[in-house]
Amino acid sequence: MKEFLLACLAAIAMGAVAVVVLNRIQEPVQQAFATSAVRL
Repeated sequence: MKEFLLACLAAIAMGAVAVVVLNRIQEPVQQAFATSAVRL
């Protein structure tokens, strides 16, 4: 039971870290598709 709870906490921690990293790397759609042929 202790191992299961530890695995759940590890999964939650990895998910939280992934959210923070992806929010910093990912750029808004207005910047990602900003060309002369695209209107948003």
